[in-house]
Formats: sequence, C-alpha cells, structure tokens
Amino acid sequence: MRTRPFHTLHTPFHDLLAARDGFLLTGHENPDGDCLGAQVALFHLLQALGKRVAIVNPDPLGHPFDFLADKAPFSFAKADTPLPQFEVAVLLDCSQLSRTGALAPRLRASGATIAVIDHHIGSEKGDGTVCYVDPKAAATGALVRRLYRDFGVSLPLPAAEGVFLSLVMDTGWFRYSNTDVETLTLAAELVGAGVDASRIYDAIYRRMHPETAAMLATCLTRHELLLGGKLALVPIDKVLNERLAQIAFDTDLVIDPLRSLLGVEVVAILKERFDGTVKVSMRAKGDIDVQRIASTFGGGGHKKAAGAAIPGGMAAAHAALVERARLAFAAVH
Repeated sequence: MRTRPFHTLHTPFHDLLAARDGFLLTGHENPDGDCLGAQVALFHLLQALGKRVAIVNPDPLGHPFDFLADKAPFSFAKADTPLPQFEVAVLLDCSQLSRTGALAPRLRASGATIAVIDHHIGSEKGDGTVCYVDPKAAATGALVRRLYRDFGVSLPLPAAEGVFLSLVMDTGWFRYSNTDVETLTLAAELVGAGVDASRIYDAIYRRMHPETAAMLATCLTRHELLLGGKLALVPIDKVLNERLAQIAFDTDLVIDPLRSLLGVEVVAILKERFDGTVKVSMRAKGDIDVQRIASTFGGGGHKKAAGAAIPGGMAAAHAALVERARLAFAAVH
C-alpha cells in the first residue's frame, strides 16, 4: 500500500489524500448526477492510491442514476447499519454537514477529518477543515479529474463516465453559460477515452415513469408569470410533491420550457414539504444572480442556478421569494 503516493502539488488537500488510508465519500440528500459522478471518479482514484474507500450517501441511488451501481459500490446510511471505518469523510458537491441529512450527526461524532470537494460559491467556508474548492469549475467531477492529473493516475473508464455525468448534469448537456473551454476539452477527452454519451443520456432520460408526461403537464399548468413576466414561478403543494417523488419526477423538466419563454429571466419552483418548509430551486438567464437571492434564505449555489429551504409554508415562501426577486430585478434594471 502506498501511503505517500506521488503528487505534483503540495496543498493541504493533496497531502491529506496522500497521508490517510481510510476514506468515506458522501454528499447531499437526494444526490444528483454531479455529486454521484464525482463520487465514482474519486472512489477509483483513491483505490488506485491504495486507500480503503467506501461511498455512503444519505439516500439511495435515484432511478435515473441507478446505472452507476455497476461503476462503484454505492450504499446509503440506514439508521441500524454501522458505518465502515474511516479517517476522513469527504463531502462532494456540498460543504455543510447539515446537507447530509441523518448522516450528519454520525459524521460529527466520528471524530474524522471533514474534507470538501465542491464548486459552489462559499464552499471553503463550510464544515470542511481541508477543502478543494473552485467556484469557476463547471462541476465537482471536473475537480476530481484535476486530482487524477495531480497524482499522476490514469483515468479508468468507470471514473471517466462519472466525470462525464458530472459535466453534462451541471452544464445542462453543454447548454448553460458555465460551458467553457475546460468543459468542452474535458468532454472530448472523456469521449475519446471510451465514454458513450448516448448510453448515458438514454439511462437518465429515456427510462422515465409512464406518468411523467402527465405530471409535467400538471406542473406547467400551475405556472405563474410575475413581475412583468420576468419571473416564472411554479408552486407545487405537498400532495403533488409527494406524488412527484413517488415516480422520481425531475422538476428540472419543468424549468426549461419556462426559461425558453420570451421575457422570462428567472424560473423558480417552490416545492412544499410535509415538515412545513418549502424548497425553492431557481434558474436564471441574463444578469440576475439567483445565488444572491438564495443566500438571503440561507441557501446557495451558483449565479444562474441556486436553491434554498424556506420555513413557514407555501404562502409565506411565495410572497418572500417574489419580493426578493423584485429587489433583484430592480437592482439590475
């Protein structure tokens, strides 16, 4: 076992990976493609460095991403199941232990070092004592790809598929403004390494529940155009939200049709939960910074994609979000 593998950089994060032997990889609740793809890639890097590594998430793989079970051994944190032994817990695609749900108190009590790999603004100020953060990176998976280069490790196909998944999910299949030279160069490298883009697309988008079309229509009929048509808002009550969860409906399907409307600058989806909170997901085009809006509710993300949880029920969340959006539009216009 190589306890001091070669690496070209000597940052605290690189030194941590080199010096420790036991790693637990985790991420936020309901992990998305960037979180999961980055975990696959990091799993294979750490194994190549001779480390003990396990992936334990707060929730199991969702249906769109269950094909990843063949790429790495995923597990999720059942209350009655002990965690594997580890010295370092690495949070991927998030920086707050609270984002790991019921797993958070177990990680805090473990005494392990908390490390963070993330590309969200402010992630270096989270719970990680050692961080590898770049808000300019298109995806968390792109940061893991950099680590392969730093350690001089070649990228195996399962890891390449994980990085590719990260890229396409967080760039909207290269449609968003974070699609830069690094993103496209990396995508070309990954396809050249054997990644089959069409198979990944089919696995995510062409195995949907038969009720998906009807649920998409239901959500779209609820949309409201507010603030002179600049804000498209979709309120989803807790009953509908529960039904969407049962069929693994991805509410991002609702965003793009509304974002394509002339005059719309921000799309917001409000999902009411049975615990009384409302989860808001926002996407923007143009100059509006939705990360700043989300931060006023204790959330975060990126300039054009951000989210938060708002307490107080749907009516209060609706009113608060519209007011914050009004102020944001006034500041720009």
